[in-house]
Amino acid sequence: HLRSTIIGDTLCRLEEFLGHDVLRLNHVGDWGTQFGMLITYLREKGFTAEKGLGDLQIGDLVNFYKQAKARFDEDEAFQTASRKEVVALQAGDATSLSGWKI
Repeated sequence: HLRSTIIGDTLCRLEEFLGHDVLRLNHVGDWGTQFGMLITYLREKGFTAEKGLGDLQIGDLVNFYKQAKARFDEDEAFQTASRKEVVALQAGDATSLSGWKI
């Protein structure tokens, strides 16, 4: 996990040096619940791998994640759906992997 963090930090520094605004996000781990929450939320909002995210920015995904997390904390059915999504992702389910491509 440390190697990918170091590589990511290096890329961020290069992009900043070139004058780009960089939003640093670091994920360490596997297909965690956070991905299940985000994919479940995006599907509910009508996003698909075929349609993609259009002209959304990374900041929009951060906001979607915050909304998904709030929903996860208060909605048992959403929790269950998100956890099932993670299990399906880890199993290599084609439908779930297409959600990852959103």
